[in-house]
Amino acid sequence: MTSSVRPSQATLFTALLLASSLLMAYAGSMAVGYFVPAVCLLLQAVLLWQGKAFKFFEWVMLLNQLSGLVLILMLWLGDGLGDLKLDIAAAMLLLNLLCGGPLMSILSIGILGSLRVSKQLPAWFHARAA
Repeated sequence: MTSSVRPSQATLFTALLLASSLLMAYAGSMAVGYFVPAVCLLLQAVLLWQGKAFKFFEWVMLLNQLSGLVLILMLWLGDGLGDLKLDIAAAMLLLNLLCGGPLMSILSIGILGSLRVSKQLPAWFHARAA
């Protein structure tokens, strides 16, 4: 069993994900739909803290980024699509909320960057998987 020390990036990003989850849960007390992103953010925080399910962890953030990008592009440039514009935008909004919502979009920029540039965070996941 590997006993590697948790990198400071994992601790920092876990705390940010947990704080974001609490903020989304508070928003969920006013609009029930925000409980779903809160659960997703909490799940991501747990996965990062434990260093497990690296591919799932990464894919949730990538889907969040992609759905947010398509949502913005549809609302900005999709006038030629007519009513289909709103259908695509709605589907992308639901996918974005399922994958953590706008707070995950902001946090995943730093987390995905750290997974690509730094060696500590990917090593944390791979050490825990071994």
